[in-house]
Amino acid sequence: MLKRSKKAFTPQKSIPMRGDDLLIVMGSGSVGSLFGGLVAATNKEVVLVGRKPHIQEINTKKLRIIGLHQLTVKVQAFDCVESICDFLTKKETFLLFTTKAHQTADAARELKTLLPESIFLVAIQNGLETEKIIKHYFPKNIVLRGVTSIGVCRSGPGVVNYTGKGETFLGFHSQTEKSIAEKLKAIFTDAGLEIKLEPNIEGRVFTKTIVNCALNPLTAIYRVKNKEVLLQKPLRALATKLAQEAWAVAKALKIELTVEDPIAYTFDVIRKTGENTNSMLTDILNKQKTEIDFLNGKIVSLGEKLGVDVSTNLEIYNKIKTLEQSFQN
Repeated sequence: MLKRSKKAFTPQKSIPMRGDDLLIVMGSGSVGSLFGGLVAATNKEVVLVGRKPHIQEINTKKLRIIGLHQLTVKVQAFDCVESICDFLTKKETFLLFTTKAHQTADAARELKTLLPESIFLVAIQNGLETEKIIKHYFPKNIVLRGVTSIGVCRSGPGVVNYTGKGETFLGFHSQTEKSIAEKLKAIFTDAGLEIKLEPNIEGRVFTKTIVNCALNPLTAIYRVKNKEVLLQKPLRALATKLAQEAWAVAKALKIELTVEDPIAYTFDVIRKTGENTNSMLTDILNKQKTEIDFLNGKIVSLGEKLGVDVSTNLEIYNKIKTLEQSFQN
């Protein structure tokens, strides 16, 4: 969790306030830092909130983006949530949740007493139903859900490696939400990000979740790159079963996926990202908690309620939870 003490590593208050809009990024890891850095480079007001080593490096040497973009940008950065209060005077403020899915509730609790109802909250995260957690803590705020396929990873404190452009989708369920999503789309588009509005955001998120459920835990359990799930027959069979079960849950929920064949789509994604070490494997190698509860864990809980067979997802879920538990012993 982020610190609530006012003794945060510290503010670059010499940076002048810019424009009428403000983008706050809560959880400035790889995705959050990339989005925030690219937007800051367009001379928009951006505030990053993250963990001390990363924030300290940004405040000392600026934020560096490498890979597809070579960019060094000065941006406001704090490891103290309360520090954002000094900036909440803008005409329109967007706050991005780019934390890990399992950190959403903690982040929302920390922000609950700080944010006015006028701030627009946007979840750009992996997994199912993180936006519902945010809405629980902020029932009067507008909460949008987004999902991204951008390739980005942290190369060290203060540095993110932009490895693949991908697409980012912003969802909406009303004309008001669409109008707000269009404003955020314009900000991101100006920063060079590929953004699309998505009225069927549930289908878009669920489609990505099927891929993540089939791929991520297998690479984490067997300590392999993505391509091995395609190349090794036993892993390919397991991935197929995991995706089939998740697809069955989507059908039971009457969710319209954004691809016709999610099994074929899953293996297409694996082919395209074959050399990648995905985030769940990275978490396991670093002995950190994973997002399994919001991926296979959600499929299991939904499937059991709906009477859908999710036995393979349950088996894989339990294996990841056992690994997580071993880190605490």
